[in-house]
Amino acid sequence: MTSNEDLIKQLNELKAEVHQMKEMVSMLLTMVVDMEDDDDEEFSGLGIGGLDISRFNN
Repeated sequence: MTSNEDLIKQLNELKAEVHQMKEMVSMLLTMVVDMEDDDDEEFSGLGIGGLDISRFNN
């Protein structure tokens, strides 16, 4: 059986891994939000909801 010291070491390693994962998720979320901001600017002149209404009037 493992000792308490081994369990504490494993727990600390898991905490460090969870912290790294949280940082990665935060970074990815920031990238997605930044991409969405760029998309909003790109489609802002196309009309309601980003649709080019003139295409539907043909």
